[in-house]
Amino acid sequence: MTYKLNLLAIVLFVFSVTLMMPTPYGSASAEEKFSFGRNIEGTYILDQHGETDRSSYTFTEFGSVIWSAADQKKYSYFPGAGVWKQTGDRQISVRIISFDYDNKGVGIVDMKFNFYDKYQSVTGEFKGGIYPLDVDVNVIDKKPMQEFNSDFTGVRLTNAGD
Repeated sequence: MTYKLNLLAIVLFVFSVTLMMPTPYGSASAEEKFSFGRNIEGTYILDQHGETDRSSYTFTEFGSVIWSAADQKKYSYFPGAGVWKQTGDRQISVRIISFDYDNKGVGIVDMKFNFYDKYQSVTGEFKGGIYPLDVDVNVIDKKPMQEFNSDFTGVRLTNAGD
């Protein structure tokens, strides 16, 4: 009987210690993931290095992103939408899709955002391409018709009264 009680005590001890240990990055709780989403939620204005065009990215707390840019009339494409996921302590990966890019095909852009200053500024880089309209946006197995890449800096858009 004592053996069974000691074994039960050891199991309970190991279980309770496991619950109190910090979780590794990849297994963060839902609350931790949503907390990060609440931190980055909002709109950021980006400047591409070497370009005069500006763009805005609006992140939702749950992993969606909406994109628009100043050069849409110049290149003739629709605003894009996509998804983001946390890939580091203050970093996210983003995939944006824009249909009918320059009347040629689907624009697909993969980005890395790094957040600083209490999530008020960002830096990052992107690479992308224009693909045929029949491309599977989740499994890109075709060579792009056109490729592009750049790095960027940006700031969070705040209310005029803040």
